[in-house]
Amino acid sequence: MLRRAPSTLLALSAATLMTLAPLAAEADSDRHHHRHKHGRGEYKEKYWDGACEVERKWKRNGDYREKRKCRDDYRYGYGAPQPVVVPMPAPAIVINPPPIIIRP
Repeated sequence: MLRRAPSTLLALSAATLMTLAPLAAEADSDRHHHRHKHGRGEYKEKYWDGACEVERKWKRNGDYREKRKCRDDYRYGYGAPQPVVVPMPAPAIVINPPPIIIRP
């Protein structure tokens, strides 16, 4: 009877593992994006994007509106950074020896 106990325990463990495996796959459902409640009514979201405060509003019928309030120094848009100037090395001096000509 002691010989059957490990095999019974192994079979019971395998059956339990196979039964609970689908539950582990459901652990991360797609319903955890609760910040965006589209379709459930009106919703408002505020956040900062760089120096601009962004306010988004969704209405129940699906309309979407976004307002941006930027600081004065960023009001006219974001300027691209200045290009980096890479100094070119001085051209190297190349000396070509004259070709060797042997005459009889």
